[in-house]
Amino acid sequence: MTSKHIHAWALHTIIDKAEYDIKGSTNPDIHRLDDYIIDNAFIATVQLRNYGASYHIWDAQRRFDIEFGKYHASELRKQCLAKCKVTRRNKKLQPLAFMAFDIEGSRQNGFSTVTTNPHGHGIVLFHERALTNFKNANSAFRTLEGGYIIPNPTPGISLIDLKPVDSLGDVSSYLAYSLKLEGKLQNGDTNYAPYNFYPTSSVDFPFWQSLPLSRRHHHTHSSPHKEATNEGKRLRTLHSEDRHQSRRHRSRRDLSEARHIC
Repeated sequence: MTSKHIHAWALHTIIDKAEYDIKGSTNPDIHRLDDYIIDNAFIATVQLRNYGASYHIWDAQRRFDIEFGKYHASELRKQCLAKCKVTRRNKKLQPLAFMAFDIEGSRQNGFSTVTTNPHGHGIVLFHERALTNFKNANSAFRTLEGGYIIPNPTPGISLIDLKPVDSLGDVSSYLAYSLKLEGKLQNGDTNYAPYNFYPTSSVDFPFWQSLPLSRRHHHTHSSPHKEATNEGKRLRTLHSEDRHQSRRHRSRRDLSEARHIC
């Protein structure tokens, strides 16, 4: 799959998760889809703790996948749940995160097989019933713009930076930015986990069971080109009256444009 198709697959999965949450809520009005994403999604940067050491890019990806997975499971989802208590019943309320691996210099199209600054970029979509709990747990780290800069959330992560979005276009643009290194990680020596969804497929996170089988897994090559293309076609054929009546004109336009990415 090309970076363009990975971008479309990730974006459509996030849109599908928002739809899934809305349809299962007490207000199942799909017209609020873009507002739901604006209110509950954040762009994210995650910085690994590295103490100035150098890592081969393959091992750095492995470390990032492990450390962010630990953060999601041990800290992030607990902060989203009442009294920080995780049960099989409330695991469905944990956030969906998409993260892509990155290294220093990639913004200038640089590339090296060794990195001293492994980090990741992506999107975190909170469940609307859980976001308030997260905000309360991290109120000391709230920024003036409504985001969160969280230092040292786990022993392996030195910083989590979350910023709010103003439109679905922000989500789409940042996903594209997040995947800027992915195209260079195309062989077994450099490709471990260029991108992943968290949490993984589980009966305790039923959203994944609502998707086609090939899209339920978080591993790098689990979403084939054909599935991403079919998903783009499916989104384009949805009735416009079911997806376009938002209070925010800009984000309504962004949602229309997102359907045509594949």
